[in-house]
Amino acid sequence: MNRLVYFCLLGVLLIGCGSSGSTTTPAATSATERSVSAASSVFVPAGVDSSTAERADSLASQSFVSLKKQRQAREQAQVGKSLVQISDSLWRYLEMGNDTTSIDSVSQDKRNAAIRAYNRGADSLRKYLKVTKASDLDSTRLRQLQGDLLGAAQEAFEEAIQLNPYDDATRNRLAQIYELRAERLGEEEAYRKAIDVYEKLVRLRKDQSTPFLRLANVLYETGQYDRAAENYRKARDTYLESVELSLQDEREVDSARVFQYVLAEADAHRFARSADPALERYELALEYAKTAEQKNSAEYWIDWVNWDDGNIAASFARDSLSSLASKGNHAAAVQGFRTLKPKLRTQSARDEVDWRLARAEYQNGEQSQAADRLQSLFRRTEVNEDGVPTDSTYQKYFDTYGTICLNIGREKRDEDLRTALKYFQQSAEVRWERQALAELESGKLLRNNVEESVKYLERAAEEPDVLEVEDRLDLYRNLVRQHRRLGNREEAVRYRNLIQKIRKQAAAS
Repeated sequence: MNRLVYFCLLGVLLIGCGSSGSTTTPAATSATERSVSAASSVFVPAGVDSSTAERADSLASQSFVSLKKQRQAREQAQVGKSLVQISDSLWRYLEMGNDTTSIDSVSQDKRNAAIRAYNRGADSLRKYLKVTKASDLDSTRLRQLQGDLLGAAQEAFEEAIQLNPYDDATRNRLAQIYELRAERLGEEEAYRKAIDVYEKLVRLRKDQSTPFLRLANVLYETGQYDRAAENYRKARDTYLESVELSLQDEREVDSARVFQYVLAEADAHRFARSADPALERYELALEYAKTAEQKNSAEYWIDWVNWDDGNIAASFARDSLSSLASKGNHAAAVQGFRTLKPKLRTQSARDEVDWRLARAEYQNGEQSQAADRLQSLFRRTEVNEDGVPTDSTYQKYFDTYGTICLNIGREKRDEDLRTALKYFQQSAEVRWERQALAELESGKLLRNNVEESVKYLERAAEEPDVLEVEDRLDLYRNLVRQHRRLGNREEAVRYRNLIQKIRKQAAAS
């Protein structure tokens, strides 16, 4: 019942790429302007630039002879339950208790009757506390007795309130009963009854933040997000007022407590699909944040709301579909992302969905579609002179494109060496995390064209740290062989020494 709303999100699906991960290479000056001309006789596989395919085809002719040989996803919308309307005669008496000018209007007979009713309630409360401590009752019987005794106590105290609305002791006892019942009802998930009780409790304890907080939590659990947000705000305001009006000399606001109130209110607005108030409250939460974790949380949700220019429904859909993909339901994720993309407002959101869709397509066996999609994304992305995307958030798109091209190349290696080389060289042209792997594969495949082979192998050797030990050994062995064929004894010796060094380090460990 006392939960404050936190959400977190999102598993990232990593695409495996054989013995090593991903790679990085010097890319063309611009990824948005690539040559699309190629000889009509050159086969251009999906996801590969035509110029890369033409160059690879030419190299292949010098190096080797060719060899022969999704469920619809939709966003689950959480439907809020109907609002609970409370309209019993008790409200009039609870409100009367706030008017201290009429205290003397209660007759002595009513006061005496109120005392008798109070004593009945107190007796039921004592029995409740005694039963709660009992250890010889099974849980079902215990809960039944608790419910009966709390119900009797509530009935008696409410009767006492209607007889004498101005008795502070009765009001406090009734508030205590409401709180106990709400907690117990909440455990049973009888939320509507709990809301009824908490609505009465906040009438009795307007100067305390906890009842507003607990009412807000129950409203949130039942999908009544607008009302939940309003009561989170009241909890915050009530707390701040209690600090402001405190009679103690030292009055200090607990910023962590206020942060949680504001964050919970923002979360409720977010689930209500209200972007502006959600953003306003997340920004307010950021003002109260003291720890790095609090700041990161508020900033994360600000970015989340702004992902598609306040299109919160799209953000929820993206997270839902990503969850489907992470659970292996790739066909449904593919269909869902394809449906979502036309509904997006911004290019950056469409780019991210293209990336997520391509990964789902690849895992769903639609490799050509995935490669083509990532190629288009790669081409339209602005890059620096070194081929790195200008917007660093796009680097993961390049990493996935390079990985997928490398993976497809490895799969094609036993079928069609020319096509495999095209994918390896396309992967080697992308500035991605483990570009050296694509350069290593290209160099190995071009072993009969020694000079071209050495060119790729030497480029891979510039970034040895991104390679696993076995890949590094493989790289150095190939460099030893190729330099010997070129008559470069000194280079061959240097790479042989590196192999020996790695082996000694492995033996020592």
